[in-house]
Amino acid sequence: MKYYIFADESNTDKSRFMLIGGIWVDEPTYLQVVSECKRFKQENDWNENTKFNWKNISKKTLEQYYKFIDIFFKYNLQFNCIIIDRKEINLKENINKDAELGFYIFYYELLRRNSKINIPYYIYLDRRNNRQKSRGETLKQLLQKDMHPINKHGKRTIDKGRDVKVLEFVNSNAYNLIQFADLIMGAIGYHYNKKHLLPDASQHKSSFAMYICNKISKKDLIFNTNKNGYKNFNLWLYQSNKNLAKK
Repeated sequence: MKYYIFADESNTDKSRFMLIGGIWVDEPTYLQVVSECKRFKQENDWNENTKFNWKNISKKTLEQYYKFIDIFFKYNLQFNCIIIDRKEINLKENINKDAELGFYIFYYELLRRNSKINIPYYIYLDRRNNRQKSRGETLKQLLQKDMHPINKHGKRTIDKGRDVKVLEFVNSNAYNLIQFADLIMGAIGYHYNKKHLLPDASQHKSSFAMYICNKISKKDLIFNTNKNGYKNFNLWLYQSNKNLAKK
């Protein structure tokens, strides 16, 4: 069965915790979700290409944003996210001293660890202004490549490449599932970076973050399910004494 991945990044400013995450969905469910999102926007007089995103949550839009994210939970979609602590991780600590390369190493880790062999994947990433235009094609080729890691017993194993049919950068205005990822990561980043505790914190963004907490029965969004995943809401806080890019 064909699978889709819709991914984005969040808190890429000077915030301590940066996030890369996305939605994994099989084709039949994807088609249902797309249809429901289209119907929702039509019924609420939103343009089909209206973008729901974290920065636009306000008193005026909050109730509609609740209803939009309800679609994500209605279909029990799989959300996977890697969280990078930039006090611990320097994205420039790689062979090229290149922060953009470091960023895509983490994108690779997220996509590979949460995808299975022998399943065709169609991957759509929110468009970025990459300095190196070949980033997408390089990421696709690395995901397709067989790897030979050494296990805890010192023996070399094989991790077969993923069957990535498509990997493209797209305009998220036309992709509702990227918008789900944007909203969820906005809420996670709001808690992880403790922005909800600031004197000038947005009441409406705080309310939206708590709405997600209630949906997953958590008191806040500062938790870690580790790289192996947990149910359908996986937050992997990457922790290491060595920068991942050095591996």
